[in-house]
Amino acid sequence: MRKFGFMVSAAALIAFATLFVFSSGTAAAPAVPAAAASSSCDRTCLNGFMDKFLDALVAHDPSKLPHSANVKYTENNVVLQLGDGLWATADGIGSYKIYMDDPEAGEVGYYGIVTEDKHPGILGARLKVLKGKVTEIEVLVDRPENANNNIADAPGLKEKPVFYEDVPENERLSRQKLIEIANSYFDTIQQNTGKIYAPFDENCQRVENGMITANNPNATGVPKMGCEAQLKTGLLRFVTRCRDRRFVVVDQQKGLVLVSAFFDHAGVENSFKLVDGTTYHTRPPFDRPFSFVMLELFKVQDAKIRQIEAVIDTVPYHMPTPWK
Repeated sequence: MRKFGFMVSAAALIAFATLFVFSSGTAAAPAVPAAAASSSCDRTCLNGFMDKFLDALVAHDPSKLPHSANVKYTENNVVLQLGDGLWATADGIGSYKIYMDDPEAGEVGYYGIVTEDKHPGILGARLKVLKGKVTEIEVLVDRPENANNNIADAPGLKEKPVFYEDVPENERLSRQKLIEIANSYFDTIQQNTGKIYAPFDENCQRVENGMITANNPNATGVPKMGCEAQLKTGLLRFVTRCRDRRFVVVDQQKGLVLVSAFFDHAGVENSFKLVDGTTYHTRPPFDRPFSFVMLELFKVQDAKIRQIEAVIDTVPYHMPTPWK
């Protein structure tokens, strides 16, 4: 079973790309992650560490990245040694780049294009910086099943100015509020009933593995619908659980929240009623047990979710996170 985006069959893509998945009821508001005490690494510093990581990755040389002796590295939810996995195969970084910075916590996130043997994939990454060294590296890479697929030309991987815009200082939300808004998105999706818990901007658009899966002006049917309208249908009821939500980067200056999470699919909802009363028959691969792991980025504007972008990979059903 291949991952959502470029690794799932066309039929499955339509079934899932059409919407999204996960969370239910209204979960208790998550606690704000502990921030590093008086971090000395500002936005420029954090972005510099990310650039050093990318350069070291392409050079296949972890020594080019200042890191702690016990640095933890995961790739697609598996703990690896520095130098293994993508470190041995990456040979280039594309021009599509999104940085998100959390100086208070010493965290920096990144979305972009990475090439392996000249074949492009989508890269999501997070670094933890402490006392001038990287102590944690979390990577998700979406690799196309067909190496001839040109991910770099995917419609969702075009520059989105909204991700780079600063929020006026007097309009910036607290860390807790930004996290609550991102969390409410997952609360709307899990076992999707059609009830909306999240505040959506009317122009909200979602991109997953380079595909525009909500508010796609060039699509028909569900992908053309906005974020809120999609979730009001109740189509994502087959998403059993959204678990292990970690709010790893909270960028108050840009209004960004990067979330690491899992979407579990039990595969037992073979057919069910949508909100409008029509019967929906679950399509492969969502009629079998499996999970998604993701790094999902939210742009919050005027206290509403304005843009969503995710890197997603398929993992075994209920696969645990190595980041507890």
